Amino acid sequence: MSTQKKSRRKPNRKQTTEYPLNTPLPRPELLAILQAADEIIAAGRRTLLAEILKGSKEKKLLELGLDHTPAYGFFRELTMEQIMEKVDVLIEAGYLKTELSGKLPLIEFTVYGWTVRRERATEELLREWENWLDQGITPVSMEYLKDRNRGMILMFLFKILCSGDRKYIPFLQQWQPIEFRKVQAEIRQVIADLNERERLVEMEWHELLRERAQSLIVRSRDPVLLQCAECGYPYVFDHLDFSCYRADGIYFPEKCPDCLHQEESLHE
Repeated sequence: MSTQKKSRRKPNRKQTTEYPLNTPLPRPELLAILQAADEIIAAGRRTLLAEILKGSKEKKLLELGLDHTPAYGFFRELTMEQIMEKVDVLIEAGYLKTELSGKLPLIEFTVYGWTVRRERATEELLREWENWLDQGITPVSMEYLKDRNRGMILMFLFKILCSGDRKYIPFLQQWQPIEFRKVQAEIRQVIADLNERERLVEMEWHELLRERAQSLIVRSRDPVLLQCAECGYPYVFDHLDFSCYRADGIYFPEKCPDCLHQEESLHE
């Protein structure tokens, strides 16, 4: 389907769901559900997801260690029915989906849900490293990072780079030898860039970050298609648009670049 804009006289404002683009649920709830879902992707059903969020003591859940996920018990005060309704909101809003495995409908991320979750997962990894450094803890092994989603690992490296802080270098040096060759090269480059940080003025540093983002922020295999709230036409989310990255994660832009550019022109 062509996304070329032929006319703005009859915009197509039809929305795919009745829910707001970025907040079908309050932000903390959205992120908690995605975090819990990440533990059972392609392996658990809606009911198991709801049980994690409820803080259930079901034997299977405990055997799988799912009571250790940070989102465990997030909706402890709600009924299972209320929690299932919230999960269904994220399914209807396009952040999660169910796919059949045999006869079982298992929870999966959509490209929208994974885009949001991937960024939060990298932030959690960074906070973990910060806590270890603050407490003087040196991890025995970095094997837990190996075989993770490649796009997530590269974004984690970008977040480390954006900090500009050399305190992460010992952990990077410990991590580098166990990784695959491509990731090793990126870790090596991040170490070199952090060592150069003090020598660079702000303009040079931000230019370096823009250049490194090209290789460290990996676009999703399937494009994140959005619908402009102004003109109604579809457009593709730009993973390199830093204005979409906020303290509590990624927010999808509600207007396409053309409409935003027109707005900026009117205010000049």
